[in-house]
Amino acid sequence: FGLILPKNTGYYYEGKTYRRILSDRLKEVGIIDPEKDERFEKAMKDTSIWTKKLSEGAKLEKVPYVEDLIKALIKRGHMVGLLTGNPKEVSKVKLQYVGLWEYFKVGAFGSESKVRADLVPLALKHAKEKFNADFPKKEVFLIGDTLEDIKCAKEGGVKIIAVATGKEDFEQLKSENPDFVFKDFSNPSEILKIIES
Repeated sequence: FGLILPKNTGYYYEGKTYRRILSDRLKEVGIIDPEKDERFEKAMKDTSIWTKKLSEGAKLEKVPYVEDLIKALIKRGHMVGLLTGNPKEVSKVKLQYVGLWEYFKVGAFGSESKVRADLVPLALKHAKEKFNADFPKKEVFLIGDTLEDIKCAKEGGVKIIAVATGKEDFEQLKSENPDFVFKDFSNPSEILKIIES
């Protein structure tokens, strides 16, 4: 677009998809309907490459105990997928850095839709295509750490386990009435019990 997006506008990024963030920020500088602009997809690709490079230099830390839960789920035969607001390329860099990328065999990413709730049916569609199996929504749990994750799960028709490991604290997450809410992943067996109940 040949534009410089202003910093410190108060825009809240947490939990939003990459498409929505870029669209919202472009609207701030006068682009009325960014996604209909022929330059949008190129801007998506360019900013994704830029973010990927930033991620490659970032010092990322693995969320404590989350790998224990992932391993337990896989060991017990559960399919573990990834639903994230980041583009796939950025997600791969971040999760490879903390040693988690290889656990996720399927996913839905923030480059696929502006609306985070759209990623739920997209993830299920990708899973069906990959594993040749249906995954009924009533058996699907979304585990997330943002208010947008809770909204996404509710609108997507799946259960939500909120975990306060992000910027939004336990009380903030609890106020949005998720199906379940935890302060952290320190008791993976309890989360596993909920999923298998």
